[in-house]
Amino acid sequence: MYPIIMNLNNKRVLIVGGGEVATKKMKMLLRQNAQIVVVSPTITPTLYTYFVNGEIRWLKRSFEAADTKGAFLVIAATNNRDVNAMVGESCLENQLVNIVDSPVDSDFYNMAYLNRGKLKIAISTEGASPLLAKQIKQDLNNFFDDGYEAYLDFLSAAREKIKLLVNDEERKYLLLQELLEEKFRTNEEEREKFFLDIG
Repeated sequence: MYPIIMNLNNKRVLIVGGGEVATKKMKMLLRQNAQIVVVSPTITPTLYTYFVNGEIRWLKRSFEAADTKGAFLVIAATNNRDVNAMVGESCLENQLVNIVDSPVDSDFYNMAYLNRGKLKIAISTEGASPLLAKQIKQDLNNFFDDGYEAYLDFLSAAREKIKLLVNDEERKYLLLQELLEEKFRTNEEEREKFFLDIG
């Protein structure tokens, strides 16, 4: 497997199924600004809320082969293996497909995921133990606290300022190394002082 982080901005994402599995997949997809279409005769209350709020489009019916047309990413998440298989068979080779009950027929599968703003960490055991992946995520949650989001924003802004103001490559490298010191991760005053010092 080849791990990537994918930009789904304005991409059409099709989810076939409206149960709890589809709902879990949806929670991560909603943050990606994708155009999400759900095909299912019924959906969970959570999905219905997303639909009412205009966050997703809901086709209230059974799956039809034409539903996959134009979708960049397709997730077959029903509790019916035959329907899931039909979804996979309806996709073209250039479409990314996840069939929840058949990893071998899927192009990708979801991983446990930690998000701290610009810091994103995905954890996979390649299906060996989803529970271990969940446990590792909890361990990482404890290590990478909420403060990392602001720290990464600072690092991004500082890097751009260094690139703009510092011409000497060795000094650039030393400054970028300096930014990794604990004082910058935990102390906002040190961050402000850095910007003043560098001009």
